[in-house]
Amino acid sequence: MEIARKAYLDEILFAKKNTKERYEVVSFIELAQRMSPEQMVTHLNGHLAMKMFLVGLNITAADIIVHLYIADYFKDLPDHEKIANSHVFRWVDHI
Repeated sequence: MEIARKAYLDEILFAKKNTKERYEVVSFIELAQRMSPEQMVTHLNGHLAMKMFLVGLNITAADIIVHLYIADYFKDLPDHEKIANSHVFRWVDHI
């Protein structure tokens, strides 16, 4: 967050202060720290069913950090499991 602030990207990557979107971005980052990659993929698949990004209409720090967290796990999944998690598969490809 500090790096984003120094680069004047705070509101772009984390949303405006004291908003629901900022709370959601921080929540996804904290969730990634508490869940295993497998649990995170399952959670994300349901969340992304009707969304392009984790929070809002643009890429945020949540998308970048969560993607980094699950990337190695997801790339090693067999194809049939990637297809079973089609919303995450689309999102990973998009990010």
